[in-house]
Amino acid sequence: MPKAIPADVVTQMDAVGKRPVLLLELGLSSILRYAAYKSNITFEATTGNPYTAKAIEVSGLSQSLEGQIGRITIKFDNVMKDMAAYADHEDFRGKTLIIKRIYLDSIVNATDYNEVFNGTMERPSEIGPQWLTVTAVSGKPLNRKVHDFAYQRMCPWRFGGTECNTDGLANLAVLTASGTADSGSTTTLVDNALTQASDFWNNGEIQITKSSVVYYRTVKDFDAGTDTITLDVEMPFAIDNTCTYVVKKGCDQIWDTCGVSSAWGPSGDNSANFGGCIHVSSKQDAE
Repeated sequence: MPKAIPADVVTQMDAVGKRPVLLLELGLSSILRYAAYKSNITFEATTGNPYTAKAIEVSGLSQSLEGQIGRITIKFDNVMKDMAAYADHEDFRGKTLIIKRIYLDSIVNATDYNEVFNGTMERPSEIGPQWLTVTAVSGKPLNRKVHDFAYQRMCPWRFGGTECNTDGLANLAVLTASGTADSGSTTTLVDNALTQASDFWNNGEIQITKSSVVYYRTVKDFDAGTDTITLDVEMPFAIDNTCTYVVKKGCDQIWDTCGVSSAWGPSGDNSANFGGCIHVSSKQDAE
C-alpha cells in the first residue's frame, strides 16, 4: 500500500510562509548577492537590490560544541561559467562571505534575518564545468549557531525557550501558576486554586518545595475535575499543605499543539516556530 502524506501537512509544505531560505553575500569588488532558491528574492535590508537565484550546496561545515560555525564550504552553480569569470578577474582570498537565513513570509523589514556565518574566503579549491567550490573561515569566535538536532517529526525546542518563543506566543511568564498544595500523595498534588482545563499543565515542569528543599518533576497529567496534578516520578514523601509549588505549561512537541487549533493556544498560532520536520511520515500515516 503506497504511503501518503496527510493533506494538512501537504498544505504546510506548499505554503510560501515560514519557508527558510539562505542568502549569501560575497564581498568582491562589487558585492555578489545570491539566494539558494528557485527565484530571485528582493530583501529590504539591501534597499531593493535583488538576491539572484542560484543552485548552491553547503558542505564541509565544522562547528564547536556550542554550535558556533568555524569553517564552511560552499559550491556555486557554474554551468553558465559566470562564477569562473569572477574567479578569473577577482581574488576571492580574504574577501568576506556572509550567510543569512530569512523566511519568505517576513522579508519586509531590514532586521528580518539571522546571520549564521560571517568570515573570510580562501581561493576557490575547484573551478569545474558544473561547480565553483570555495571555503571560508570565521576570522574570530562568533556567536553564529546552526540548528543541531535530529531529522525528526517531533519539535526539538524547549517550550517557552528562545527558539520556541520568538514572537511571544509561548511565554512561560504568563503560562505559569504557583501556590500551596491542599493535599496530595507521593505521585499527586492537589490545589483547588488551579482552575485551568484538563490536560492544561501536561508535559510541563513543576518545582515542589518542602522544608526548603526543591524537587523537580514533570507533569504527567492534570485533571480539572479534581484539581489534581499527577507527577511523572514518585516523590520521597507524601505531598501535603506544607508544600509549595511552581508549575509551568508544557508541550508534547507535536505540530498540532503548536497551532491555534489547540485547546490551549498556547495563546495563539505558534506554528511558525515549530522546529520539527512535519513532512516526515509517522508510522500511523504510513499505514
